[in-house]
Amino acid sequence: MPQRVAIVGAGWTGAVTARLLDEGGVSVEVFERAAVVGGHSRVETINGVVYEPNGAHIFHTSDEEVAAFVKRFGMGRPYEHKVLTEVFLSDDDDEAWMLSWPPQVAELEALPIWSQIARELSELPPEPHGDDFATFAVSLMGPTLYRLFIEGYTVKQWGRQPSELSSRFAPKRIDLRRDGNRRLFRDRYEFFEAEGVNEVIGAVLADVPVTCGVTILADDLPELARRFDAVVITAPLDDFLGRSGELEWRGITMRSTYHPVDDEGATRTPAYVVNRPSLRVPYTRTVETKHATGQRAPGTVVSEEYPGAPARHYPVPTVDRVNERRNAELKAEIEAGAPLPVLFAGRLANYLYINQDEAISQGMACADRTAALLAR
Repeated sequence: MPQRVAIVGAGWTGAVTARLLDEGGVSVEVFERAAVVGGHSRVETINGVVYEPNGAHIFHTSDEEVAAFVKRFGMGRPYEHKVLTEVFLSDDDDEAWMLSWPPQVAELEALPIWSQIARELSELPPEPHGDDFATFAVSLMGPTLYRLFIEGYTVKQWGRQPSELSSRFAPKRIDLRRDGNRRLFRDRYEFFEAEGVNEVIGAVLADVPVTCGVTILADDLPELARRFDAVVITAPLDDFLGRSGELEWRGITMRSTYHPVDDEGATRTPAYVVNRPSLRVPYTRTVETKHATGQRAPGTVVSEEYPGAPARHYPVPTVDRVNERRNAELKAEIEAGAPLPVLFAGRLANYLYINQDEAISQGMACADRTAALLAR
């Protein structure tokens, strides 16, 4: 009789773990709280137009194994993600400059404050440094560019001063470009399916039993132990323990509006993502997914991204790492009280700020760990 594994969560990590275990001869069942699979990366539609209720999600990777995996399940439409930022040079300015993100030195040279920026760039240290996000960012691009591009966005996004946030995630998220490359990501592979990732994740789970609309908590582990040999958790651990709020999360609300257009290929904003770092604007960015899908439709959907919602979109990376330590304690508590082996994987369970390819890679690694555990 094949060994059986329960997987809590049907986002990328749970889906990949399930698929690979299933292909390895393990009997798997996935439990998903939502009514559909796909998790954070899932798209929806308004009047037939694709939009992203959880913010922009572009698949990108340089990992050959991950790229081969998603291609196998139907992902492969090339896309190059280029972000714009609306910048007001001073608090008194009424007209904004639309500049690339990350900042491009060649574009900055056209600004009337270029001499000030150039002086600050000439005084930068050889390498960016600093434990907190503000110090690191200023050491990377100087105080003026930090003020224009980063400070207000960060305050809105995280609801706290940048000096309170860790610089651990900064090297992956901020940059200053001198090479003219306007793609946000430098990875070898970059895809965006015309209909989003829903069908791709659905294909990953096509041969796997999935029960949607069910919530699995720590109290359910004794019952799971009667049916399964191990359980993989991809859910937030404070929630899994029935103690929501022990971990700090930062959520967003996407206020999405449908706009009719005369030309079926038309869009309303200048780019798929336009950052709005100024504090005079209450949201952090606009997302118009039609730029990425290339969809032809008599309308488009523009989403304004408002931070501060009671949702688990982003872990909060403080300098003191208090949330990461608490998450490790919750893992130990779950393992100690579980009547069957427990494995943790993914963004939510590991309290990590990761991309889709990293979530997939974690699913692959989790499948390997689970198979090794079952083979003992």
